[in-house]
Amino acid sequence: MATQPIVSIYGNSNSGKTELVVELVEEFVGEGLEVCTIKHSPSPLSLDQEGKDTWRHKEAGSRMTVLATEVETSFLVPREMKLEEVEDMLERLGGFDLVIAEGYKDGDAPKVAVGEIDPRDNTLHEYDGDFFALKKKINDLISVNHLLDDLPGLDCGRCGYDSCQELAKAIYEDERELSDCVVREQRMVDLKVNGEDVPLEYFPAQFVEGGLKGMLRALKGVDDEINRISLEIRD
Repeated sequence: MATQPIVSIYGNSNSGKTELVVELVEEFVGEGLEVCTIKHSPSPLSLDQEGKDTWRHKEAGSRMTVLATEVETSFLVPREMKLEEVEDMLERLGGFDLVIAEGYKDGDAPKVAVGEIDPRDNTLHEYDGDFFALKKKINDLISVNHLLDDLPGLDCGRCGYDSCQELAKAIYEDERELSDCVVREQRMVDLKVNGEDVPLEYFPAQFVEGGLKGMLRALKGVDDEINRISLEIRD
């Protein structure tokens, strides 16, 4: 599951979107966070230039062209990408503490409306200069996403909420606890090292279980259905 929090800043032209994005970046980077920004433009502007090598690559049919120089690397995709697609690519590159997008009005990401504009769905704040009120809401968003790291991301509903995101928000607001996640509490792997219990969170436990079962199924004489494994290694 994607754990990097993302917020989209939207508004009409000359509403102050860019200024707000810059101020947010400076504030959060100053606190030690790794921040990524995305700029969406409704115009047909291209950073590529006709006749250049990268343009010729694209014209030949390349699905993506990467321009790497001594000072930067640019990924050129010859189509408009949805915010969710860009977010997924960022996650594959390693993820960030916070992603701030400018210009995306639609989509599922939490949004901040700037200036006089009708609020879109999932708008968490209508900004009117109250910078620190907005910063608090973004900090809340970051904290909830950190809690998601301790949840399985299955959205099974067994906790009473429709999604792990909703449960994480309830935990952050002290309305519920991590132990309310039924799946998380059903420990499938017990690990001891030198006789001492080693607690495993959900994802490490899944990794250990899946890795062991995968290796054992490849061994001759082991059935595909594995319900219990006992392993002891002595020095």
